[in-house]
Amino acid sequence: MTLKSVEEELELAFTYLPTGFSRLAFLASVRDTYTGRYLHEGWAMESSAEQVHDILLRTHKDVFNLVPKMTLRTFCGELKGYLESLANTQQRTMALWLELETYRDMIPEGVSPASRAFFLSQVKIALKALLIIPEWSLIQTQSASLYPQLVLPPQHHLEN
Repeated sequence: MTLKSVEEELELAFTYLPTGFSRLAFLASVRDTYTGRYLHEGWAMESSAEQVHDILLRTHKDVFNLVPKMTLRTFCGELKGYLESLANTQQRTMALWLELETYRDMIPEGVSPASRAFFLSQVKIALKALLIIPEWSLIQTQSASLYPQLVLPPQHHLEN
């Protein structure tokens, strides 16, 4: 698998991960928390482990840098959508995340302290907001993404 093929595989994987938060979670899940190395077994068999690591690290940073551009409402929507996809109940998962702060693993290496602190505060605020008002009507999990689906407006036909 060439460098381009790894990028194509990652792009394909992202079609199943429609939001920035779900992509961030995926990228964090393919990183060894002890070594900081990114590894995807399937891709590493076709390309060098170093190439896979470099692509995943770069992509992780790119996706992470989109987070500060989200409004809190959008961030809450993406987080809620991600939590809905997990097997555990949302309330339990949110309480556990606030206690253990496992979301810290979503931060890629080399991020500035300010970006790191902002992300952590965004997650904490979003979790607390979702715990207090889980059915917040302003949150829409599907449309709350920096990666909107292309929707063409309906075509109007002129009547003769």
